[in-house]
Amino acid sequence: MFEGDEPGRDGYIAVRKAELIQALAEQGLAVEESRGFRDVGRILAALLHYEAYERLESLRALYDPLDPDAPPARRAPNMAAFEAFESAMTTELMRANFTEVEADSIQTRDATKLITELSIKPSSAGIRRIRFFARGVRQETLKLKRFMGLRTQSLDAEMMSDVVVLVGFKGEEEISGRDRTAFARMRRGVRPGAALVKHFRNVAAPELVMLHPGATPSMRPRDQVMLAGPALVAGTPVLLNLWPALTVLGAVAASYFTAGAVIDNEALTRAVAALGGLVALGAFVMRQRLKLEATTLRYHKRLADTVYFRNLANNHGVFDLIIGAGEEQDVKEALLGYWALRAAGRAMTTAEIDAACEAMLRERFGLSINFEIGDAVGKLERLGLVTREGEGYAAVPSADALARLDAAWDGVFKFSAE
Repeated sequence: MFEGDEPGRDGYIAVRKAELIQALAEQGLAVEESRGFRDVGRILAALLHYEAYERLESLRALYDPLDPDAPPARRAPNMAAFEAFESAMTTELMRANFTEVEADSIQTRDATKLITELSIKPSSAGIRRIRFFARGVRQETLKLKRFMGLRTQSLDAEMMSDVVVLVGFKGEEEISGRDRTAFARMRRGVRPGAALVKHFRNVAAPELVMLHPGATPSMRPRDQVMLAGPALVAGTPVLLNLWPALTVLGAVAASYFTAGAVIDNEALTRAVAALGGLVALGAFVMRQRLKLEATTLRYHKRLADTVYFRNLANNHGVFDLIIGAGEEQDVKEALLGYWALRAAGRAMTTAEIDAACEAMLRERFGLSINFEIGDAVGKLERLGLVTREGEGYAAVPSADALARLDAAWDGVFKFSAE
């Protein structure tokens, strides 16, 4: 479940930036004000894009010593390096309207078997810390096929548009024998003290446990019965004949190694038959082992498919997506707040601005979100696009807003040719 916000609502504005600017410009603004609003949106986006670039470079620098592929000279597998990166990464995720998710929530435990038909056991061996962040939460009814597609079952579940998983692995001084075994089983490149960042798309809450790096599927009781039943029925006669076969082989071997002993044809025939029984036993054991491996492989393939087909980016690739998403959310929030004030034509309290923005998104785009009014007003105030009037705020006209944004853009690079 999501922490802190009303269930089923977060601050993610799932509308394209250009589409939102067009909608805002056409709604509640005079013609001249509408043209100026589009220009405000363009320059505001350019300013926030520059600020996002600075944050991207900073995040990359913090992650570099934790990168699994970093050369030994640049590695810093200590806790302080991880916490510095974790803090910066969390800030950027919150900027992009991600919310932290409790990974082992009751819903995940109870519903995982229903949606995946797998019993997943995550292992924390070798892991220093793991955190899940998500946005775009919505209720959705999933259609699950049962009995080889002959029957369909409906399941109501929380779906998340984007999920980011942050994993920090233990350093050399923290790991135990169990941790070393876990590292040996992980893919090549995962090392003590490293950190992984993974971005997934369209994940149901019950599937979160499958994104855990230590997730291991357990065999279902049905498959255990399917393997154990035939093995018990077919293996019992083989086991009952095992002792007589060993007795015969022992007797023949004793006769062979006894000086002057003669092995008659009947004893030799019984020895060959007993040896055939042992070969049959070996073939039976091998066949059961292959069945077990095939079932286990099927389990792991289902787990791998869930991860593979929903994984968008890893490590450094995630930063571009997250910083870009945060930048876009910043622009949308600021423009929505500015539009609400200009459309109202008066000073408004933060609660009034919040309600106006949420109503617009709900009526125009069908989105029910928890609008981040604090972030929106903070950016507008910092850029000089609003002024305080008592307990409320008023937006400056678009002409003044453009002049202030232009001055801010001119001040980004301060170089002079001499």
